[in-house]
Amino acid sequence: MVRKLLSRLLVAAGLLAGSQAFAVTTIGGFAFDDNAFADSLVSSSGAFTTSGGSLGAVLTDIDAGTWAFSFSAGAYVQMGFTDNTLLNGSGADLVLFELGVPNQFMVSITIGGTTIAYPTIDTGEDAGGFQLNAVAIDLSDFGIASGASLTDIVIGMDSTAQGSLVPTLGLVGALNSGRVGNDVPEPGSLALLGLGLAGIGAARRRRRA
Repeated sequence: MVRKLLSRLLVAAGLLAGSQAFAVTTIGGFAFDDNAFADSLVSSSGAFTTSGGSLGAVLTDIDAGTWAFSFSAGAYVQMGFTDNTLLNGSGADLVLFELGVPNQFMVSITIGGTTIAYPTIDTGEDAGGFQLNAVAIDLSDFGIASGASLTDIVIGMDSTAQGSLVPTLGLVGALNSGRVGNDVPEPGSLALLGLGLAGIGAARRRRRA
């Protein structure tokens, strides 16, 4: 009986930890978990103009209205996911947000040596005083296996075939993400488990008496 009770408490603690509600952020009609955005600038190439602040700051602040662009040939940013991983799940996995005129900017993403150019489209929203555009990307386009995860991506930022136009990147978000350390029980779950174990100890003492 004691073993059955312990087993049930462990299951309950796991369920509580796994079912904790996380905040959801909606941008441009896309819903993201609260930590599903690229949160580090791994590397970059080229001279960049930003909306204010460092390149890494404006691209990882979870604000689509802060931006960066570059007129340097071959310019790129390598964005990392350290609080989570980018997963190849069902449907689109990744969204890039940029500001300006839709269908005039092409965003190139390089993953595993494959580069594909994507046009952005108007989301119907504004950010930072500009029209907010976005493109949703399926990692399967790059030959990434279903269920596989990535910790960083490379985004081309140089001019397109449309003359001097360049993408103005605002934000990088993962629609499908895996949390790092998501199997750690929350304090409430640990407290419940502690109370259950204390109860089991008391029950054993009563049986011995």
